[in-house]
Amino acid sequence: MFGRIAVAANFTAQPLAEPLGFWLSQLSLPAEIAFAEYNQIFQALLAENSPLATNRSGANVILVSLGEWQADSRDLVNDLVGAVRACADRAPVPHLVVCCPADVAVGDGLAEKQLVAAFAGDARVRVLTEEDVRRQYPVAARFDPYGNSTAHVPYTPAMFAALATVTVRAVHAAATPRPKVIVVDADNTLWDGVVGEDGALGVVVGPARRAFQEFLLEQRAAGRLLCLCSKNVESDVLDVLSGHPDMLLRTGHLAAMRVNWAPKSANVHELAAELSLGVDSFVFLDDNPVECAEVEAGCPGTLALRVPADAEAVVPFLRHCWPLDIAEVTAEDRERADRYRAERQRDAARTQAPSLETFLATLELTVDVRPLADADLARAAQLTRRTNQFNLTTVRRGPAELASLPAGLRCHVVDVRDRFGDYGQVGVVVAGVERDALVVETFLVSCRVLGRGVEHRILAAIAELAGAEGRTRVVLPYEPTERNQPALRFLESLPAHRVDTATGARFELAVAAEITPRYEEKPVAVTVVEAAAERETDWAYIATTLATAEQVLAAIDARRGAPVSTVVTDDPVEAAVAAIWARLLDFPPRSVHDNFFDLGGHSMLIVRFATAVRDEFGVELAIDELFTAAFTVADIARTVRQRQLDSASETELADLLDELDQLSDDEIRAMLDLER
Repeated sequence: MFGRIAVAANFTAQPLAEPLGFWLSQLSLPAEIAFAEYNQIFQALLAENSPLATNRSGANVILVSLGEWQADSRDLVNDLVGAVRACADRAPVPHLVVCCPADVAVGDGLAEKQLVAAFAGDARVRVLTEEDVRRQYPVAARFDPYGNSTAHVPYTPAMFAALATVTVRAVHAAATPRPKVIVVDADNTLWDGVVGEDGALGVVVGPARRAFQEFLLEQRAAGRLLCLCSKNVESDVLDVLSGHPDMLLRTGHLAAMRVNWAPKSANVHELAAELSLGVDSFVFLDDNPVECAEVEAGCPGTLALRVPADAEAVVPFLRHCWPLDIAEVTAEDRERADRYRAERQRDAARTQAPSLETFLATLELTVDVRPLADADLARAAQLTRRTNQFNLTTVRRGPAELASLPAGLRCHVVDVRDRFGDYGQVGVVVAGVERDALVVETFLVSCRVLGRGVEHRILAAIAELAGAEGRTRVVLPYEPTERNQPALRFLESLPAHRVDTATGARFELAVAAEITPRYEEKPVAVTVVEAAAERETDWAYIATTLATAEQVLAAIDARRGAPVSTVVTDDPVEAAVAAIWARLLDFPPRSVHDNFFDLGGHSMLIVRFATAVRDEFGVELAIDELFTAAFTVADIARTVRQRQLDSASETELADLLDELDQLSDDEIRAMLDLER
């Protein structure tokens, strides 16, 4: 169970339910959708028993139309910021604030800027601006004045579909692991043409290919590593990267590359080994469907995407590939690509050293284990979600959960640097006390610093902390997974007493024990295959056929199936009203005398029904008129005809009288009988 999507808004938000449910089903995310009371954002954020405050798994979503708060909006935004923070302190789930459009001018946008600035750096809360929504899912007709005036439903179905889609997309980005590496093909992908035939300066890098390269560099700036994999002569590809005047992507932007004639799946495995990552953290981009299929088959867990043949369509396609969305960008992310380049320099130095121990001794390694600070929350949570190999228990926590750990638990983070550069924050330790022992509930270290003695220095710092508090032991629980064998090898190398448990093992280490690194010249290879269920979503399908709000609405209608009305009537207005009911109700009417509420109708369906009547007949029905026991097909059809007559012009009435003059007495009597 994914958990709960809890929604609060300062307008009627229930029309979001169907598109939210559609996306949760599309992504195979089993979750409940809970709406707070109408227009009670502050109550929902501050009340201890609200759907938002009691949410423990999933996400809280706050939709706010700042246009509703034109008067004293700055003070209200300050109040909103405080209420969201209070809820985030209480509910350990991601909080998403969506700025919804307003059908009125909202000053100079200062209120929205104030909201964005207030949560800058707060890993628990993400703000989507109106421009964020518009850029991802533009909608031409956003507002519904009739729905807004009758039931405070301000948006068209397409706009509600857009809001639901950006919401689920942001929640998905916050809740699921993000790919770490993009591997890209060269010929007819980075450029048009074949370098082996056209030459390094003969391939074409037009505006669309440059836009694609800009997209890749954006991904790199946000923390993803770029690799190149091409079936070519390496010198030809290097000539394009270094010498073509129109190229934006250069060799220095690549973390690694493979240019040869080997199967691309084999090259992806080699790249994964070189970068010390699993192939399930890779995205592979190629214009050739055969190459994509070969990588998909040979690299289980790799997301292989065939980029469109039309260069103009490549960037729009990739911008709707949800796994490439970036939920947050930490300082670690911005520096990751440069750190991998520094790692290649370390590799070069390692080959020149007479032994691994000599190399490590010259690294000038500094390991700092310090208490968690608020500024560390985003990165620490990211590490708990991403780190799999050296992770003793694989306990995953979000920023809010780390900020409000259960009583007795403390969190420390680890910073590492050496003479080649700063690794940044690479480890997390969460520990509590059990009699005379310090029990390490979470001990994880990024794989990029393993094999340098970092993990041993961290443990030594933990033991020192335990000793300063009067503890005599450090207990290290271990829970085995398919991926964390490196953590087990580390534990088994320690002078510790092992006790097997029902779920794993506990390693007990005396505080005074000597913790000496034991290096492996060739670390044992770990093959990683992500669970197939996590890759079932067809992202290419979503990027091509569900890329607009209108496409989402069409898919929802198609899933619902064609509505069928079984009402038998000679009256075209009754037939049309019955067809509208059939689209809205789980149990369509069978006669013109069936009651709307008896068939499952409710207040939100009344609003949708009234909107459909307006669109079909040009007649606006007051909502109060529909909240009656006489809400039947026949009664509504009679009201519609009366309203049409009331609003008809003299010319239209004259034409109607002319039509009646042409009818026989029997035909007129039949019409009167029908009205009765």
